[in-house]
Amino acid sequence: MREEEIIEKLQRLGLTKYESLAYINLLKLGPSKATDITKESGIPHTRVYDVLSSLHRKGFVDVMQGTPRLYKPVNPEVVLERIKEDIIQDIEDLKAAFLDLYREAHGEELPEIWTIQGFENTVERAEHIIRTARYEVLINTPFEFLKFLQGEIKNRKDVIFVITSNFEGEIPEWLRQDNIILAKSGGAPWLMASWIIGDVNYALFFGALPKDGRREKFYSFWARSPKITQNYMHWFYTIYFDNSEVIKPLNYEGLPKPLSLVNIRTLITVLKFVELPRRAEIVGRYVDTKEPVTLEGEIVDYEYTPLTANVTFKYNGNILKVGGLGSYFEDVEGEKFILLE
Repeated sequence: MREEEIIEKLQRLGLTKYESLAYINLLKLGPSKATDITKESGIPHTRVYDVLSSLHRKGFVDVMQGTPRLYKPVNPEVVLERIKEDIIQDIEDLKAAFLDLYREAHGEELPEIWTIQGFENTVERAEHIIRTARYEVLINTPFEFLKFLQGEIKNRKDVIFVITSNFEGEIPEWLRQDNIILAKSGGAPWLMASWIIGDVNYALFFGALPKDGRREKFYSFWARSPKITQNYMHWFYTIYFDNSEVIKPLNYEGLPKPLSLVNIRTLITVLKFVELPRRAEIVGRYVDTKEPVTLEGEIVDYEYTPLTANVTFKYNGNILKVGGLGSYFEDVEGEKFILLE
């Protein structure tokens, strides 16, 4: 690397041009007097002591007391590693501060949306959603793509899967787990838009699958935003799952309890396979006051239409309507639903 390039990079790390020149020449010379550094670097004699003092404060130079005073360069691996750690910490602090600013101003998390290029990258993102989900995964995709995910699906017996696809023939073994609900779509596979949604954290969307050599030009859309993901969950159910035929129900009795979910429509879909009432705990906030609340009681009924999804919750002798994120007409906006039995 040319010396000019090194100086430019050091300046980007916060050194001045004179400081960069002094440090570079100290590395060449070893412990040196200020007059030697002036002679080799071209730094004016009137400036060199200030420059060396600044390098000492920044951790690039050690001062060896004596007559004459000598200046010794600090090992570049040591000083650059410290700078790297400081920069990384500053970046993390700024990220947290910016997210706090956005959250205070808008009352929600900062939405993150990316365009993903390449079919293999899309598969990797879909696998990531399944690996990192804690409660539920919703999938609407042609069976051709679903097969790419079979390894990850087989490994997750601790989350609920709701899967819609163009199933034909016998259900494969890797889709027969107790925690999986399957629905058969009536749409042609080449017309099916694909959604892979994990909890309220991540959502992946793409259109028709690529053919032949077009995999590198394949694009999908990746979102990390509770509000956006909640909308996608709503569309998943009302557009796809609710218009499909359930061909494999959930084996609720075979699942470990408690069972936690974060989407009101997934909760009601699960409740369709059990008898009510069901003892449950609901974590959320009151719609009117926004006050956080945790309630333990019984789910005694539910309402489910394309526009409405809520449960009737009996709590301490009171009857409450509990909806999902973004609820307006319910008593409680539910953020987590825990079935206890």
